[in-house]
Amino acid sequence: MHYLATLLQIVVVYLFALISPGPNFFMVTQLSLAGRRGLGVASAAGVGVGSTLWAALAMLGFAAVLQHIGWLYNGVRVAGALYLVWFGLKLLRSGVRRELAAAAQAVVAPLPPADRRTWLRTWRAGLITCLTNPKSCVFWTSVFAAVFPAHPPLWFYGVALATVATMSFGWHCSLAFLFADDRTQRGYRRLRRPIDAFCGAALIGLGVKLAADR
Repeated sequence: MHYLATLLQIVVVYLFALISPGPNFFMVTQLSLAGRRGLGVASAAGVGVGSTLWAALAMLGFAAVLQHIGWLYNGVRVAGALYLVWFGLKLLRSGVRRELAAAAQAVVAPLPPADRRTWLRTWRAGLITCLTNPKSCVFWTSVFAAVFPAHPPLWFYGVALATVATMSFGWHCSLAFLFADDRTQRGYRRLRRPIDAFCGAALIGLGVKLAADR
């Protein structure tokens, strides 16, 4: 029961972290809106892998060490900020770009199947977004320092990591399916420019905030 209670604590804390919009949220939803459901799932898988890696590093103590290596921690932080700003600028540019008014109302033809490189690139986008956010490092270090047992059995490490992976992939995959829904897509086509501009501005703001945080 002691280990079950600890696991439930991790689930509750991580659930609140997941539903709070951040870089991962905007990355997955934007890729789902602008592309295909499968590509949104691929980005969700990348985020899931990144979240699990951060949790594993925190369990092993590496994340705590990273926090005390100033130049390395700041390097990850600045790299993540630059990546978010770069991706946000791409969206912002597409959001303010002049388009024919009729294009938003046109019936969109089925997209050709994505090739392997497209899938890999989308998965990598989710992974990089997650791994270059050092707040994940701080989050998992804090969570495990607060609730993780001192000397748990080996199986508990596996269960905790599997829980983190399942929650991360499940949540972001649900977002991918929601924002790739036909009705959502029709609404997106009507409001594509302001939505792209908003998401781009949000990512730029998150990148600037990440760069400014210490």
